[in-house]
Amino acid sequence: MDRQGPKTTSVLCSAICLSGFLILAMSEGESMSKTFLPAWILLSLGGSGLHLTGFHFTNLFQGDGKKMASAGISAAFGASSAVFPIMQVFSQYANIRLNVLTLFYSVIVGIIMVNNLFIQPWNKVSSCNEFCPKFNILDASWWRRDLKVKPLLSSVSVAIVKFEFWGEALFYSVALLLLTHYLSTSAQLLYEKGDIPFTSNPNDWTDYIVTRMAGWFNALGFVWLPTVQYILVKFHWSQCYMILSVVNIAVFTIVLIKNLEVQILGFFLLSFGRLLLFSCHHTYLLDLFGIEFFGTLNGISSLLAAIIGFTSYPLQIFALGTNYAFAFIPVAVCIVLSLTFPILLRKQCLTNWAETVVVDPKLFRYPKSISEVKELVRSHDKIRCAGAMHSCAPLIVSDGIIISLVKMDKIIHIDTEKLTVRCQAGARIHDLCNALAHFGLAMGTLGTIDWQTISGAVMTGTHGGALTIPSLHSFVISYTLVKPDSSIVTVTKESDPILFSALAPSMGVFGVVVEMEVQCVPLEFLEAKFDIITFDELTSGNVFHNVMETNKYARIVVYPSINKATLWTANSVRSIADALSRGATDCSGGYMNFRNETEKAWLEQYLILCKKKKYSSADMLLHKVLRSQTSRLHHYVGQYNHILCKERNNGIPHADIEFNFDYEKSLEVLNMVRSFCQNLRVPYYNFEIRTTKQDNALLSCCNGHDSMWIDFQAKAEDSNQFFGEMEKLLKPVGFRKHWAKGLANTDPHYVVNQFPNINTFINLMGQIDPDGKFRNKQGDVWYQQISQILAGSYNVDANDKEVR
Repeated sequence: MDRQGPKTTSVLCSAICLSGFLILAMSEGESMSKTFLPAWILLSLGGSGLHLTGFHFTNLFQGDGKKMASAGISAAFGASSAVFPIMQVFSQYANIRLNVLTLFYSVIVGIIMVNNLFIQPWNKVSSCNEFCPKFNILDASWWRRDLKVKPLLSSVSVAIVKFEFWGEALFYSVALLLLTHYLSTSAQLLYEKGDIPFTSNPNDWTDYIVTRMAGWFNALGFVWLPTVQYILVKFHWSQCYMILSVVNIAVFTIVLIKNLEVQILGFFLLSFGRLLLFSCHHTYLLDLFGIEFFGTLNGISSLLAAIIGFTSYPLQIFALGTNYAFAFIPVAVCIVLSLTFPILLRKQCLTNWAETVVVDPKLFRYPKSISEVKELVRSHDKIRCAGAMHSCAPLIVSDGIIISLVKMDKIIHIDTEKLTVRCQAGARIHDLCNALAHFGLAMGTLGTIDWQTISGAVMTGTHGGALTIPSLHSFVISYTLVKPDSSIVTVTKESDPILFSALAPSMGVFGVVVEMEVQCVPLEFLEAKFDIITFDELTSGNVFHNVMETNKYARIVVYPSINKATLWTANSVRSIADALSRGATDCSGGYMNFRNETEKAWLEQYLILCKKKKYSSADMLLHKVLRSQTSRLHHYVGQYNHILCKERNNGIPHADIEFNFDYEKSLEVLNMVRSFCQNLRVPYYNFEIRTTKQDNALLSCCNGHDSMWIDFQAKAEDSNQFFGEMEKLLKPVGFRKHWAKGLANTDPHYVVNQFPNINTFINLMGQIDPDGKFRNKQGDVWYQQISQILAGSYNVDANDKEVR
């Protein structure tokens, strides 16, 4: 599925299933005993593929919706197993031959195959994209697809080696072993407990009636759907898997009981466990690892489950010499051992996207209302707030609790006359963009990603890439703030201009922002172009200034090891048709990612080769990436947010340090960086350059001047040394640093000198939060050192010259 896409996979698997049913339909009498096994193998293979492609659609949903959808799909697939007892009913009571019934079901599978041909997309769906199937099979564009040819296994290896994957894969395999072993031995097991025949007809429904009930209960597992959905939404993954372990142990305990009637309770629990197992497994993989390698990770875990499942055969042979209940004991031992997965998973620390910050998940609190936020603030002494955990800096590290606002994500009101939106602080930017687009509106500016929460983006000073447009916080009209004393206040420019100017960027040191009102702009379509020049050309003449000043949006990415720079520009267009008439590709259906899965895999391989000092081979991969990007991104048109958020998928986790300079110093800075890169090889494949209009927020990096940003990147283990070198290089020019990227390394005196309004900000911190409730250790050190410098009492220790 990862290489060929859902449509090809689902149609192929439907055809495999259809072949299995047709084999059964063409078999009659004794010949069915010879064809049953190959037909069953085909049904198993095709069915698992259909299962997988169905689950991929849950990626269209966000948060709890993804879990609810996963449980619904699991329930539907479980209910489909009712086809076999239904066939038996028709065979016995309507005297319809089995091959006729399978022929009828073949027709149904054929309809499913046609449905998949039209409904399933060629490429995997992306979260937050509106999905609309296309039915015009005669249109050439209907057949257009990306084959996703890439070094798949080398790319997915990063996920495979993580405990979160292989631990869950083992747990899933053991739980599936219990399920399959029970179903394959239930007839013999229940016979031992007294489920006996009363006639000589093996197909008579009055015989082995309890065994037949097991099949029906397996098919009726969908009745547990509300319970499973509640568990998935209410509990963390470790708790969900712990509940599943308890259910599996209860099933084994019932198996050991000799009473026949008690086994019916086991049927109940097993049907519940089955639904919970499949719902957890698929949603967990999507939640932790995303859609990119969903098919491959599922395939690996399913292969492991199949290998472990083979142990059911020797266990059944063992049962012939003892009894079938005792044969479950080895499976039960594995179930008990698998408890280590949810136990260890609960102890696993959470990391931010960049993999630079580690926090204890037990510190998180998830309020759903303002009153719950107020109570948390009132009852705790140390608090930090978390958004989407995208920042590279240790902003959410807390000595107390961490308040996550992800469950406060409602869009409260959109005013189409005033062009404003009021929303809760946990609303994701992509959700805001989608909601606003229906009214012809858009956010005032956007960064290169949009999965941040609106409050997290504003509090950290998120900016776009337009010299005529200021940072995101400039579009905020009001904040609803829960202060450290748990009081609540609405802050506007008119009601409290100083606090309003200080709130963003402020990294959440004044309290918890729970709601915001934001000014919007009319929705636009953008015509984007992509070109390549040398880094030398970029720093000569007026090339850089022309790019930034003659385009509404611009982003330059420099690949210093090959002396190349990509120029991405985007400008408003009256209509898509206008851009198409100039040769643009229509990308109005969704996001146009700056890199696709293939290019991401090449870049990952680049980093591996550089670690091995195989620089020539690594640089060849960069040339391949640029050729691929040129072919995809040369000229296209699409909706505003789909064009600006160019890294919606396929990002590689890394640490950042982003420097802000006065735009007037752009060429001086670029030439310094170019000289540095000519003498030393940087530890990452690129760095990014953007510009932003000035604003007047107290701690804004753009306060008082139009700005050029340079964002240097590195893997976490390489970042400290490299970022320190860049600070040392650029310090003479004068820079401000993005508050969410690279807070370490800087002399506090330098910070004070670069931010003229920092005294006002520090005084406000002391007034609003004198006890430091919303400061962590790093924040306290920063606050104390800056306060001492401003008071003239700070002494720089020889061993501690940095704000950490």
